[in-house]
Amino acid sequence: MTGSAARIPVNLITGFLGVGKTTAVCHLLAQRPAAETWGVLVNEFGEIGVDGSLLAGRGAPVQEVAGGCLCCVAAPAFTTGLNRLIRQHRPDRILIEPSGLGHPARVLETLCGPLYATVLDVRATICLLDIRHLASPRHREHQTFQDQLQLADVLVANKIDLLEVEGQLSFEGFAAGLRPPKQRIAMVEHGMLDPAWLDLGRSAERRADVTEAHPFLLESGTPLENDRQPGDRDWLRIEGRGDGYHRIGWIIRQPAPCDASMLMAGVDGISAERKKGMFLTNKGWRSVNQDEWRPIDTPADHRSRLEVIDPSPLDVSTLDAGLRRVLRADRTRSSVG
Repeated sequence: MTGSAARIPVNLITGFLGVGKTTAVCHLLAQRPAAETWGVLVNEFGEIGVDGSLLAGRGAPVQEVAGGCLCCVAAPAFTTGLNRLIRQHRPDRILIEPSGLGHPARVLETLCGPLYATVLDVRATICLLDIRHLASPRHREHQTFQDQLQLADVLVANKIDLLEVEGQLSFEGFAAGLRPPKQRIAMVEHGMLDPAWLDLGRSAERRADVTEAHPFLLESGTPLENDRQPGDRDWLRIEGRGDGYHRIGWIIRQPAPCDASMLMAGVDGISAERKKGMFLTNKGWRSVNQDEWRPIDTPADHRSRLEVIDPSPLDVSTLDAGLRRVLRADRTRSSVG
């Protein structure tokens, strides 16, 4: 920062469920200038809060907003969390990672509005895309997916290592036809974004096609329910539905470390569009982001977590029973789901 009155650069890192936004944010944090403090505000569609812990230990203050999308249900928590991040840390840059089901239009309206006009300098919105979603009618017809692409200044195809050349050429043709043109179109592996893209600037010409669709769909979901078995204080399960997706989240205090190999086999076997979690294992704390496992620092509350999201109804009883067999004192071999 050049002075106390300088506006703070801020960027949205958007993209649908499972495209690798958190991995990309971690990559950007690893490349920040040594003399700068970057802050992260991360939002999750579920209520249990996994991403904050996944980003912990990266040398950046993290503010987490769980339980809805920034654009609608969690909007008051968004401004509260953003204000706290600014007030307590005065970062040199802020990265905002909305939920994969979050519509970016209202977030951008808030950031560019009078409330933050003298505080924030809104720069490029970067949208990550899994090219395979372009061949999926369910994704292509999802209004939030469409507007995430529409409102991006920089469009980045992630996970290109999983694609044949034909798929990459298809993406290039698709991206080149978007209007207004993107500031940058790129293809990367493992969320390896170029930090220079953050400062390409924001185009005010970009418009969402259906700004009202997302709040309507989310609010039409069923109410959340907390589910605990009688006398079980250390096992919280939260279920929800909205915007065409079903979700289950667990917050668990494990009585002892679980077997890492058994856990990984079980969680990897869950068929769902989105999986994120962290667990205490006999090899230390481990996080899972889709099917990628990594060691992590011990979370502040010492609780394990798992969030599963999918467009199809989830077999809650089977998933819950399998998870209990793996994480509780019972060490019999089993799998989750």
